[in-house]
Amino acid sequence: MKLPHPSPNPRYGELRAVLVAHPEWLVPWSGHFFRVQTLLFPTANDILSGAGAKQRGGRWNSPGLAALYGCTTDTAALEEAKANDRYYGIETKTPRLLVAINAKVGHLLDLTSPAIRRKLGINLPELAGEDWRKLLQSGQESLSQTLGRAAASTGASGLLVRSASVRNAHNVVIFPPLGTSGRLSIIESEALARLTQPEKA
Repeated sequence: MKLPHPSPNPRYGELRAVLVAHPEWLVPWSGHFFRVQTLLFPTANDILSGAGAKQRGGRWNSPGLAALYGCTTDTAALEEAKANDRYYGIETKTPRLLVAINAKVGHLLDLTSPAIRRKLGINLPELAGEDWRKLLQSGQESLSQTLGRAAASTGASGLLVRSASVRNAHNVVIFPPLGTSGRLSIIESEALARLTQPEKA
């Protein structure tokens, strides 16, 4: 379901000003992360586009900002995929894919850094405690969403953040398209491509 743009969080200007003052916080990052994907949009282009989060919004992005979410471990990705189920008290039984994604980004903001969080005036309990889904449904932008939006507007390719669902786990949030500042690719994408190719008669 596509949601309207929420009312901007009042801290957006403040957070953006701090980020503008510290361009050194945006650093190159390369590695891989894992994502659990539905079979409704199984192609590599679909998976890497961030279009679903752009339409619906997510913890670190308001509707209108494309974002690709993943976790640094496969087990955390599986648990993160259940977050909506836990929140709404449902059990999803549709098939899903676990994909591994190679990433090389030029300007990552590492929000796992306590020093950066202190400079921004934010803390982990505050971020973990806000109900971003409820805020979004009521037409308000959460603190985490405004922070993601501020980071993207100042040139961040993505974020490294603590998981709010899995203890001691980290999430990777990428803001596509990366243009010349980075690259995303699915590991063993040939196997994935075979799922979308029609069977030969």
